[in-house]
Amino acid sequence: MALAGLTDRGARLAERWWLWPLALWLVSRLVSTAFLGAFAGVQGRSFWTPAGPGLLDYSTMWDAHWYYIVAMSGYPAELPLDDDGHVGENAWAFMPVYPMLARAIMALGLSWDAAAVLLSVAASAAFALVAYRLLQEIAPGRERFALALVLLSPVAPVLQLGYAESLFLLLLAGALLAWRLRAWEWLWVLVPIMSLTRPGGLAFALALGLWFLVRWVRERDAFAPRERWMLVALGAWSALWGFGWLIACTVVTGSIDSYLETELSWRSAYIGRQELVPFTPWPIGLEWWFGPWWPVWLVGIVAAAVALLAGPWARGVALEGRLWTIAYLVYLAAVWFPQSSTWRLLLPIFPAAAIVAALRPGWARALVLAASIALQPVWIWFCWHHIAPDWSVP
Repeated sequence: MALAGLTDRGARLAERWWLWPLALWLVSRLVSTAFLGAFAGVQGRSFWTPAGPGLLDYSTMWDAHWYYIVAMSGYPAELPLDDDGHVGENAWAFMPVYPMLARAIMALGLSWDAAAVLLSVAASAAFALVAYRLLQEIAPGRERFALALVLLSPVAPVLQLGYAESLFLLLLAGALLAWRLRAWEWLWVLVPIMSLTRPGGLAFALALGLWFLVRWVRERDAFAPRERWMLVALGAWSALWGFGWLIACTVVTGSIDSYLETELSWRSAYIGRQELVPFTPWPIGLEWWFGPWWPVWLVGIVAAAVALLAGPWARGVALEGRLWTIAYLVYLAAVWFPQSSTWRLLLPIFPAAAIVAALRPGWARALVLAASIALQPVWIWFCWHHIAPDWSVP
């Protein structure tokens, strides 16, 4: 009888699987809100806010203002030019799904600040649920700590700011879960929306391509032709949407270089105007930051990534999670110029938190989680809190 009672209780708890991720989400938002509120109280007058702004105003600084411009005015057909005739910073760098959804929420009578933050907070809660289910699938037994590490990471405050990160992570977690469960029909829908929220389509196409190659080598006979063609089609679909925003920008502005030149305008403040050559931004950026020591840093970063993904601790994470992490890191290596926003852009490799969850003993995991929480105010201070002149953008 006692055993039967325990079994029934376990079944009831399993049916309420959503309690853990929502509890972790609530705790994480209370922590991040406390930090953000403390910094808002000492924020001086800035381009976006008066001195001592309220939490909503403080949560919609920096690029949130660009999303506001998109929501209110859309995208320019004629791009702004700087004094040298190069394309300047403009709204085309910010994809439309997040600002358009926030604009729709404003129809409820909310201000832009309230609508943007509400969307981010709601999306972060949904992300916690979907990511928990994904982590259960790709790293069973590690999902609680892995999700806690993501939700309490040093950059976790961004999940409730006026940025598209929460919404993108929700869509990405859904796409990865659909891939893991072979629910291919969902990918046809999720990939376009995800790719128009934040860049990710090309990395997802690469991840599917890597998975195709692995299966071709390891299990060619069991790799059914129908599944092969499905992966080829979905990979092409993801790649197409990876270029979708560039195509849209080209159609509206009439210039095939308009989107790329827009993106390059942001890094020109660091290194001047340079053409984008794949896989050169990191050497260039590290040299800008660290001078002649840049090769040491580059080797160290690559070695750390390889150690994380190729070590024995990674074996408990399903191939889909590891391949996505590899593909996204390769994508960043190809196109991203390393600067203070890099920490935020690493959030999409959240499945890698399941690798860190393999740390033993338990006190080591507790130490990592405590360090993550302690670094939240550090990230807010150096990246979000504004003290002019401030070039450490979030």
